[in-house]
Amino acid sequence: MCDSSNRINCFFSLTAVLLAILVSSCSTINAVPPEINLMRVDVQDVTLSHVNLVADIRIFNPNEKALTIQGVDYTLHLEGIKVFAGQNNMSQIIAPHEYGHMTLRLSSAYWDIIQLLNKLPNKSDIAFSMAGSIRVGGSRIFAQRFSFAKQGIIPLQKTIP
Repeated sequence: MCDSSNRINCFFSLTAVLLAILVSSCSTINAVPPEINLMRVDVQDVTLSHVNLVADIRIFNPNEKALTIQGVDYTLHLEGIKVFAGQNNMSQIIAPHEYGHMTLRLSSAYWDIIQLLNKLPNKSDIAFSMAGSIRVGGSRIFAQRFSFAKQGIIPLQKTIP
């Protein structure tokens, strides 16, 4: 049976733990969003049903404090067709004013690739757009989400006969 002094001790202990979690989660509230750039995309594997690629992104921390990256959600569109989507939940700490690198696994069904190939016959470049969100914070529960969107052109290499 619990007496009143044990209840008070339990209450104060629980309050202290909750306060510590709240304070640690507030450390990223004033964080400036990290800068994200798509560095390269490589074919990793071709299966009977999917094409698997690997994309490398570079993340710059513009803040005065280290940022803990808790994960990235992303989609990649080529020529306006949503070709790849995925998620990376690896945690990474990036020092202030430094770069970090993250590898994203991309997977696409052949139907999406066929739609893309139908748009490419006479193109010398492929328009891409990558969008998603990056989770930043000391804990996964209280992580702050920053959205990102990047657009650009991927030049196609011409083979010389």
